[in-house]
Amino acid sequence: MRRLLLLAGLAPALALAQPVDRPVTRIGQSEQTVSNAPGYYRHHLPGEATIQVQVEGSVVNPGLYEIADETDLRQLLALSGGPRVETRDRTSDRRIELRLIRPGTGLLYGALLADAAANPAVIPPLRHDDALLVEVIERRRFGWQDAVTVIGAAGTVAFLYDVLTR
Repeated sequence: MRRLLLLAGLAPALALAQPVDRPVTRIGQSEQTVSNAPGYYRHHLPGEATIQVQVEGSVVNPGLYEIADETDLRQLLALSGGPRVETRDRTSDRRIELRLIRPGTGLLYGALLADAAANPAVIPPLRHDDALLVEVIERRRFGWQDAVTVIGAAGTVAFLYDVLTR
């Protein structure tokens, strides 16, 4: 009886011990997990091997995604609703950057969305506990409205200087 209790106490520690280089897959564990927490999404068939990947940044639905083992980065981005972008005016340049971060490795993949779509063969496969960071970066160009603002401000400063020096 004493041995049984000792083994029962070690069971959780043994269950958590896994080789570091072996990819982690979760077969049938998702069906046992009950979570209605916002930001937790399941996208796989029952009994399918799954991995959990965190999606953060400028996406429509950021959060933790439990997905099928074979899901690639582009499919994960689509499942998360894609990049969250506002209406763009003509005077701005927009680029969408993707970064895949793996624990223990750091930045594994970084590219613009357009480059990732054009060359999907270079995107590494997703693994359990990866994180996808999506950033929408907008750079506004200097337009004629900005030039009018600068000229108006310079005129105001010149007028104040003229009034104060009289």
